[in-house]
Amino acid sequence: MDQQSKDRYWANKALDFVDAIERLKTTREITDLFAKELSECGFSAYLISGLPRPDIEFGQRVLAHGWSREWSELYLKERWIDHDPVARHCFRSIDPFEWNSAPYDREREPLAQMVMDRAADFQMPKGLCVPIHSPDGSSAAVSVAGQRPIITPGVKPAIHIMALYAYQRIRTLLSPPRKPRKRLTEREREVLQWVAIGKTSWEIGRIIGTTERTVNAHILAASRKLRAANRTAAAFTALQLHEITL
Repeated sequence: MDQQSKDRYWANKALDFVDAIERLKTTREITDLFAKELSECGFSAYLISGLPRPDIEFGQRVLAHGWSREWSELYLKERWIDHDPVARHCFRSIDPFEWNSAPYDREREPLAQMVMDRAADFQMPKGLCVPIHSPDGSSAAVSVAGQRPIITPGVKPAIHIMALYAYQRIRTLLSPPRKPRKRLTEREREVLQWVAIGKTSWEIGRIIGTTERTVNAHILAASRKLRAANRTAAAFTALQLHEITL
């Protein structure tokens, strides 16, 4: 299989995942499916959690995880979240990043180095983190790791999409229902509906009977209203705010 075919394969996997989790009713079903998809590209562990806050214990921010029991107990007991360079970098980044790109000074921050070394001891030397910054001011992250994971240009965006939707679906299941407050126009919501399932601007234009340029204008307007950095983030935020559904 050539690289283009591999990229297309993972794009389809992501779309299938998004479609599947909308029909699932429990967090266990969602995390089981998420773990299954991750294992195909070499990831053996995951964490879905709110980012640390001074007024709440980190353990209470965890929505779901696929960590080993020993690693989980050590991480929480020793408060390694306070020294984890990956967690710290989540506050600074809006884009997915590989663990090895999270900056820290190995000499001046020996505890940060220790956290990364201990993660490697638990078969997690490499990882990918997806920061999630919501319009309501809350911040979260989905972090996945493994011994020798495959992080190709095709795999990374697929995991990005799956992580965003897994987090959104789990948060929805765990949160009490709230009355949606609409802020997008009907056309903006329609366009983001198609963005959410992976359609290009050209394809959306053909579907709704307008030009690609007009579609991009609607996406830009919606992104500004939702304070989203790009079209993927706009669609995800619209889902969080119940502006659109799948």
